[in-house]
Amino acid sequence: MTNEEQAQLDAWRAAMLSDLQGSDGALATRALLALTYDDPDRRRIEVILLDCLSPEADAQIRALAVTCMGHVGRIHRAVSVDVKHRLEGLLDDPILGGRAEDALDDIESFANGRLNPPS
Repeated sequence: MTNEEQAQLDAWRAAMLSDLQGSDGALATRALLALTYDDPDRRRIEVILLDCLSPEADAQIRALAVTCMGHVGRIHRAVSVDVKHRLEGLLDDPILGGRAEDALDDIESFANGRLNPPS
C-alpha cells in the first residue's frame, strides 16, 4: 500500500469512527457495516466491534456488532479468540443470545473454527 493509499484509508476510518460515535443512529449503523465489510484490517475491526458491546452502547449498535462479528469470520476466514469468547459469553443474553449463536455458526462455517491469538 502506498503512502497515499494509507492516508486515504486512515481518513476514511476516521470518518467512519466519527459517524459511529455520533448521535445519528442511521449513520452509526452504516459506518459499522462499512468498517466491517470494507476495512482490510481484521484485528482493528474486531477491537471496534468489541468496544461496541459495552453496556453504554446503543442497543441497536450492540446487536449489529454481534452480527458483524459473524461477518468478520465469513469475510476474513478467521477471528480472534477474544471475539469467540465474547460471543460465547453472550449466548445466555436474552436480547443478544440468538445473534451470538448465529455469529458463532458463521465463524464455524466460514472460518472453520480458525482462531487467531487475541488482538
